[in-house]
Amino acid sequence: MYYRRKIVSKLISAAAAVLIAAQSLCFAASADMGGVCTATALNVRSGAGASYSRVGMIYENDTVTIIGKAYDSSGALWYKIRYKNGSGTTVTGYASAYYIDEQGEIPDNNSSDSSGTSDKDFESYMKKQGFPESYKPYLRQMHKEHPNWVFTAQKTGLDWYDVLNEECVVGRNLVHGTALTSWKSCEQGAYDVNTGTWYGLDGYWVSASKEIIAYYLDPRNFINDDYIFMFENQSYNPKVQTASGVDAILSGTFMSGGYTAPDTGKYYTYTQTFMDAAERSGVSPYHLASRCRNEQGVYGAPQSLGTVKGYENYFNFFDIQAYATSTMTAAEMGCKFAKTVNATYLLPWTNQYKSIVGGSIYLGNGYISKQQDTLYLQKFDVIDGGNGLYYHQYMTCVFGQANEALEMKNAYSDEVMASAIEFKIPVYDNMPDSLYSKPTSYGDNNNLLKRLDVLPAGKDDILTNFNRYKSEFDLTVDENTDYVMISAIPYSSQAKPQGAGKIMLDYGLNKIDIKVTAASGSVRTYTLNITRKGDGSLKTGDVNGDKVIDVRDALTVMNYVSGKKKLTAAQLKRADVNSSGSVDVLDALKIMQYVSGKIKKL
Repeated sequence: MYYRRKIVSKLISAAAAVLIAAQSLCFAASADMGGVCTATALNVRSGAGASYSRVGMIYENDTVTIIGKAYDSSGALWYKIRYKNGSGTTVTGYASAYYIDEQGEIPDNNSSDSSGTSDKDFESYMKKQGFPESYKPYLRQMHKEHPNWVFTAQKTGLDWYDVLNEECVVGRNLVHGTALTSWKSCEQGAYDVNTGTWYGLDGYWVSASKEIIAYYLDPRNFINDDYIFMFENQSYNPKVQTASGVDAILSGTFMSGGYTAPDTGKYYTYTQTFMDAAERSGVSPYHLASRCRNEQGVYGAPQSLGTVKGYENYFNFFDIQAYATSTMTAAEMGCKFAKTVNATYLLPWTNQYKSIVGGSIYLGNGYISKQQDTLYLQKFDVIDGGNGLYYHQYMTCVFGQANEALEMKNAYSDEVMASAIEFKIPVYDNMPDSLYSKPTSYGDNNNLLKRLDVLPAGKDDILTNFNRYKSEFDLTVDENTDYVMISAIPYSSQAKPQGAGKIMLDYGLNKIDIKVTAASGSVRTYTLNITRKGDGSLKTGDVNGDKVIDVRDALTVMNYVSGKKKLTAAQLKRADVNSSGSVDVLDALKIMQYVSGKIKKL
């Protein structure tokens, strides 16, 4: 009896667990269904349940597409629906099934369960936008997860490798001195090869390596749910960005209600302040509200509460010019700026309204008006908004835009996340098919050579102008020099050079690459362009190139066959006198027959 009760108890517990799990279970409909709203007005929410934020509203007799079903915590059925709102924007959300009448199955037409448009339509859209194939797997996933989002290909017209080289200019991108050594540059001006230390270019910050810059510069690495907001269009779009969306972002913070301006006594709501700021600055109110939320925190900071000692009732919501010095805190410096006079930015900022609206104008004039309207473009200046390229960059920290993107995403409400947000994703010319990976090695990037010697046979070094930071060298040898000895000595004992040793030379240009691999795996290539004089128009059989076919040429072939001598490609071609495609003893024999007069020509 005891065991029987125990089994029954286990079955009841298991059933309860299944029921609890099923309460929030969402599953796709076997096929899309048509539906009609029967309520006078019905909220559409971001999840199954009245506790989720509202993403839209439908009205009596509005038609919708039912693309899934879900149950709330009480067991009530909700439909996952898709419909177009009054402005023509496709909205996806959840509505109570009680107020929606099913109207029958809609033909599939190759549509995806979680997509606002069909797979075929989205493929056509990506092609029309001009996204490379290497972008598409990530865009498909994002479209599947967020069918209302809009992805725009921002064609820069710039060559990827040119941009990468520009961003690798020492000092343009930095990492902290405590970062992995593989993240630090060993280029001239960044690293002291004699001491093995990095120069501090901004306090403890040092110049970033090419590998880590390439990782953060490659847009494809950030087309994902965590970091996509570095591409969010920060320009104001009143059709998409609404007061209710700002309300949702500010909910639960000190900015969720209103305030009274201390200098005028006027009352404002923070939501309307951000909407006014968007109108005046041209910057998205969602971005402005999220940025202030991230800068000031949930409860506010002294500079947003007007309580900085010595600067009471001065405000700086965006922390503009707020940096610490040896004598002032960041908050004090920010309020010192807030106390200055500049009518363009509504300075001095003696109330919350002027700080938010004026600060928004400051941000808009600084970047948005110059077409740098995403976090990515503010970090990497690859769009010429009238001020050139590469110089007008908001920060030097190479990963700063990624951190801010994650903060933006975390600040956004479900309502905002379900709206038609536009993401402008840069596309470069000549991009590699593979994504750049993030360096993880603890080894350094020191792949510099201390010495690179080039010695023709029996002569001294001819590379007298070697520079460890230069990548290419032009040299010339006489026509009798059929080989050179190359010696490569790195600064680091952990670096491994390849391509040195005895190198046979053809007539004309010989391109020789010496590759040096650092402990981190980073590779530097030194290229030697060695030109051997002479026209190379030698006869077949003149293997040694002395313009005479004699027994010495046959001996050269025999030494090659026996492994005693190496031949250049040109020598091998002249040595293959019987045109067999290989050089062997038969070629030496034929040369001897020619020298002895037994045959008239080779």
